[in-house]
Amino acid sequence: MKKSSCLIFIMLFTFKTFAQSFSLSHSGTQYDSFENPVEQSFDKDLSRKYALNLLPSFSVFGNFNGEAQTAFKKYLFTQRLGASNFGNYTNTNNLVYGTDLYLFMFKIFKTTNYNRELGFSLKFKDEGNVRISNGTFVLLDDFRNFNENSYTNILNNKGTNQSYYQLAINYRENYDERWGFGAKFSILNGATYSKISINSSKLSIDSDTSYTANLQGQYRSSFGNDKFTYSKLFPNFKNLGAAISAGASYTSKKGLYLSLNIKDLGFIHWSKKSSIYDFADDITVNDADKPGTNSTFFSNFGKIINATERKKGFNSVIDSRTTFTVSKDFDFYRATFVLNKSFFNNEGQIAIINNLRKNAFNISINPVYDFISKWNLGSQLMIKSPNAEFYVGSEQVFPTYYFTKGFITQNENIGNGSPRAAFYIGLNVKFGKKMQDMGNADYIPGLNDKETGFVYKMGKKELRKAQKENKAIEKRARKNDKRNRRR
Repeated sequence: MKKSSCLIFIMLFTFKTFAQSFSLSHSGTQYDSFENPVEQSFDKDLSRKYALNLLPSFSVFGNFNGEAQTAFKKYLFTQRLGASNFGNYTNTNNLVYGTDLYLFMFKIFKTTNYNRELGFSLKFKDEGNVRISNGTFVLLDDFRNFNENSYTNILNNKGTNQSYYQLAINYRENYDERWGFGAKFSILNGATYSKISINSSKLSIDSDTSYTANLQGQYRSSFGNDKFTYSKLFPNFKNLGAAISAGASYTSKKGLYLSLNIKDLGFIHWSKKSSIYDFADDITVNDADKPGTNSTFFSNFGKIINATERKKGFNSVIDSRTTFTVSKDFDFYRATFVLNKSFFNNEGQIAIINNLRKNAFNISINPVYDFISKWNLGSQLMIKSPNAEFYVGSEQVFPTYYFTKGFITQNENIGNGSPRAAFYIGLNVKFGKKMQDMGNADYIPGLNDKETGFVYKMGKKELRKAQKENKAIEKRARKNDKRNRRR
């Protein structure tokens, strides 16, 4: 098996990110309406009928916790491992990562009555969670860092990564002036899946130039022992699944807005051509003091797992979450509380989103408590009108800055604490006719036709009355346009 085929070699030293842009909760953006199907993305009497993303909506997040953070950053920035001093080689480090990319978002404002909205979207998502032992970092740096002749369970590692496409249709409407409901149904198409579990391990230092590692566990992959290439990320029809989201909202008499969303509860069935490997064997590396040691280790590991390959389909769950959100407007200030929790792991956040608005501009400062990375500070800039929106932000402002600076300068010592980063951006527009109630309409077919249609055939008295109504409509339209420019 080639080196890039094995999860431990792909994942342990490839930093990716995981989407977490919950700061857009209750923002009225197109992104929020697809993530939480009960959310409205149109303003009655102001918005136009259709909404479309001009650029792919992109959101990323990543977090690494553990004693090996300096060694981890050094590899990311320079592709070289550095020696680290660890008190316990069996202690593990946790890496959470992924990416969330809306390739297509299109929404229709069906009716102003009950604010009915119908949407279609295509999203690519990559998600993963890995636990890496300190001993793994030390071995792949230089086996001569070990002082003893043998060690037990210092190479135990676990990790899962999967990527997939999500083709979805969602619908929402108001039940009455207080309650709203929405749902999203998705067809999933799995792109890649890898999972490794090393449950037992031993390391023996045989001499100054060789060592032997005994590894016992299981590895499964959707692409078997083939070399990983980016073409494997293209859509296919081999690994299908489904997911459902549902949300409900309530607006109190005092203007308190609450919503509860069950997001992406679903699974993927990976085809029977997927590979499962059970391994329990020794990996001996000679001339380990020379360059290329890791390549030899990877190659030998591939040989022992290839001997046990069997083809079998299996199911995997996707990252499913529940989000509870409460918001209240106070003139130019909106306060939003968000509780976001994963169903199947410990990931989750509690955030207070402080939105300050002036016309079309919105700036937010958001303290966030993450269940993994603890306290963070987020910030967001949004320019939003009823028919266009642009937003950019991060839920981890300072760590993202230091991480980016360290990457640019290739200096792993920049910034304190665990390496983490977050970033999201989007640009959406609305077009088509303006969706208005008849009583507030800027244009009424026939009545606004001043020289054609039935207005032309009216008598003088009826014509004067219609012209007077036209002037009132035009005056109201100018006021609406002026108000739109201020938003």
